[in-house]
Amino acid sequence: MKLYFKNRIALFNTLAAAITMLVVFAAVYAVVYITTYHYLDNNIREEKEELFSQITTTRDSLILGLNAEWEELEHNRAEVDPIFLQIVDNRGVVIFHSRNLENDQLQFADSLTNEQFFNVALNGKIIRQGQFPIKTRTGQIIGQLDIGVSQVDSMLILSNLRNTFFATFPLMLIFFYIVTSLVASRSIAPVKQLISYAEKMNYNNINPKLPLPVHQDEIYQLTATINALLERIEMGRNREKQITSDISHELWTPLTSIKGTLEVLIRKPRDPQKYQEKIVQVIQEVDDMNHTVNQLLYLARLDAGNINIIKKQVNLYDIMVVIRNRWNLQLQNKQMILQLEIPEDTMIQTDFGLLEIILGNLVGNAVKYGYNQGLLVCRWHAETGTLSISDNGPGIPQEHLPHIFERFYRVNVPESSSVQGTGLGLYMVKNLAEIQGINITVESKVNEGTQFDLHFIDNES
Repeated sequence: MKLYFKNRIALFNTLAAAITMLVVFAAVYAVVYITTYHYLDNNIREEKEELFSQITTTRDSLILGLNAEWEELEHNRAEVDPIFLQIVDNRGVVIFHSRNLENDQLQFADSLTNEQFFNVALNGKIIRQGQFPIKTRTGQIIGQLDIGVSQVDSMLILSNLRNTFFATFPLMLIFFYIVTSLVASRSIAPVKQLISYAEKMNYNNINPKLPLPVHQDEIYQLTATINALLERIEMGRNREKQITSDISHELWTPLTSIKGTLEVLIRKPRDPQKYQEKIVQVIQEVDDMNHTVNQLLYLARLDAGNINIIKKQVNLYDIMVVIRNRWNLQLQNKQMILQLEIPEDTMIQTDFGLLEIILGNLVGNAVKYGYNQGLLVCRWHAETGTLSISDNGPGIPQEHLPHIFERFYRVNVPESSSVQGTGLGLYMVKNLAEIQGINITVESKVNEGTQFDLHFIDNES
């Protein structure tokens, strides 16, 4: 069964109202019920006091005073609210009853020590009856007084109360449901407006400014949150467009270079040394392409959570030598020096392949963004199990530092405008470090350089 949100609100509120009304009615009915019987019992007690004043005892006998109280018409005729009287001696013999009882008699107890009140049927009608022991001055029980009072009015009140409730209860629920539904419909009008705006949105049409409601309530907060989300989506979409363009350019540039190199080689025979130089250049271009593709593949595996970690003891110095050889051509072109201050026997517990990607990205960034004739130092601190990679390049402005590990984030400063990148390198570095339990921090000052620290927890002493 499909129920709109406003109808669910109305339904739940109506159910709550129904439960509340039932509880309130039960309480009111209980109060009226108890009050009614309390009133009847008090009337019976008052009648008992008046009658006991007309009864005297001598030893084990009863003497009735025949005054006006015994001749009252309410004891003689069965009127709307009659009072029935009956006196029974200690042998169970009715020695007196009011005329309105005619041939009937009230119930009486074989033995009675305390007063009692209960309901009893008499000629098809419910009456409230009280039983009171008659005692001598010495405390001996020599009989009992039975007084009955009609419950016609009481039953009528309780019956009318029940009938009124059961008659109005469904009408009140229907009325409450309609009113609540109208109120709910008005209350969720801003939500419908949000839905209307959201339905007009698509990937190419994201309006980051939904209209804010007048009242600053939860819907206002929801709208503001959605606006902030849409702004982030818009920024992400723009970054994805930029990254697509950058990746295309990074793949297109080496492909063009490779094609051009091969076309030059096949135009005419050349010296073997020339072929060897061009082949080395092509291999370098292929390595750059392979690096970009590997980044994209690892990014996909990161998103899918499908990275297998195999930790074992590896030689850190050997890994850094591999990284240095990979970037050797770029280092020579920029006349940069990569200095390794790592003992050759340094062993660490890590995943070789993942660490190679991390260090390759960090060294590659330092080479790409560093100054010509710059210095890049990789230093191992055995006492803390930390590898630091520092350069004397242009540095990173402080306002960008909190964001450099975000996906697709690139530092847009004049010094790096000519460097192509995807904004994925440091994002992958951060994530690949975290899944291995490596803490990574960064410090940087503009025009002084940048230092990344990798703290290997498993190598702490």
